[in-house]
This record gives sequence, structure tokens and C-alpha cells, in this order.
Amino acid sequence: MDTFGNIESLNKSFYYSKEVAKWFAKKEYLLPEEQSFLRDFGGEIVGKSFLDIGIGAGRTIRHLQPLSGSYIGVDFSPDMVREACARFSDVRLEVRDATDLSAYGDGQFELVIFSFNGIDSLSHEGRLRALREIHRVLKPGGLYVFSSHNRDRPRVSPYALENLSLTKHPVRMLKNLLHYWQCIRDWKGSLHCAVEEEEYALRHDSGNFFKVPIYYISKRNQVRQLERVGFRVETIYEGKGLQTTASDADPVSSWIFYVCRKTA
Repeated sequence: MDTFGNIESLNKSFYYSKEVAKWFAKKEYLLPEEQSFLRDFGGEIVGKSFLDIGIGAGRTIRHLQPLSGSYIGVDFSPDMVREACARFSDVRLEVRDATDLSAYGDGQFELVIFSFNGIDSLSHEGRLRALREIHRVLKPGGLYVFSSHNRDRPRVSPYALENLSLTKHPVRMLKNLLHYWQCIRDWKGSLHCAVEEEEYALRHDSGNFFKVPIYYISKRNQVRQLERVGFRVETIYEGKGLQTTASDADPVSSWIFYVCRKTA
């Protein structure tokens, strides 16, 4: 079943939002696994051509752009790109969809980044299109780095009380209750897009308030998926930024960070 259209339209309804862009603008930190990547591969990537996909409101720009020889940041949400442009007016930022990078030439970049599980917002079909496009715009030997949700982690229920923030302030508590029930309502409204396949799953979680199912995949299957497209996985980091392998069990990390190289 091709869920591309449904997932795409649901994600647009969430990410095409000035409010969500403002929320993303508060994120300025690097995650532990991103810090580990820069520590281990920083010497290789300095001065190279970067394509930073899924920039949101610009979280990664301040950290990556100064390291590059040339830098382009893209996001599929115009609201996100407008927010990022307001904060980084001297950086080349564009509205682009990862499934269509036809604006860029074959082998144009030496590093492509798709951080913070951005690729998981795509359907399975969309994900494979994006991987083929990323492979095309990378130079042979270039690096593709990204994170993806860990299928070996237990599922998160929208009914879990951990999703409800408790406070003694009555007005705030009412808002929190309304948000809690809104999450449950949105979860029910998009259940038709959730799937459990042998290779991957589309599951809801709290990262986007249960509005849209997100792509989950095990480390083993992710490595196989990348190899089919023409990537060789060099390093894998778990949620705390420590190196791991595809065979190591990990029911704890919410997502896994992959460093792979385009094979010649």
C-alpha cells in the first residue's frame, strides 16, 4: 500500500505552521550522537560541501555552516525556512522536498545531513525516493549521516499518563488536559496510516503529538536498506552518543544515528 500521499498531507498539516516553526526555533542544541559524529569525523568534513536536509528553524545551521566550504540548508516547510532565514540571513536556505533534489547536480555534495529523524516523516515509498536522491547528489566516497527511530524500543501509547503534564495551576492543568485529549483524537484520526511490515513500521509517538505515524526501523534492517541503495554503514551511534553495532540489542534508545558512505 502506498501511504505516501496520506503521510505527506498529514505532515504538511503539522509542519506547515508558524506556531510549530516558532517551537522548533527554540531548539539550538546538538544531540549527543551529533556531537559524537563531529568529534569522530570532524577532521574529514571540514571545508567540504554540505547539504543539510530538514533544517527546521535552523537548529543545526549554527553548528554545521561554519565547518563547511559551501553550505545549503533545506526544509520542505516554507514556515520553517522563513523562520530560519530570519535568524540566518547570510546563509543559503531553500524550500526543498527530500524526495526531489533535482535542483542539485549529481555528486554535488561531499556531506549530506538529515538530522533529528527528519527522514522518518516520510512514508516507506517516500523514504526510498529520498535515499536514492541523496545517493545521487553525493560524490562517490561522500558521507550521508542521519538518525531514525528505533523499532526495538517499546511502543508509546497515547493514553499513557506520562503524556499528561501535571500542575497545581488550574488553568494550565485544563490546557494540559485538552492537549492530552487532542493527542488521543489525532491518533485515532490517523490510525489508518499506521502499519507493521517486516522491514519497518509506521507508529505514532509523542514527538509530533501523535498526529502522524512516524517511520520505525531496526538497526539490522536499516543497514540492509542503505546497502540496497548503495551506501556502506561505517559507524552507528545509540541515543547517548556511544558507538554501537547493528547486532547489539537496544530497547532503550528512542532513535539511532547512522554514518554511511556512498560506495564508489
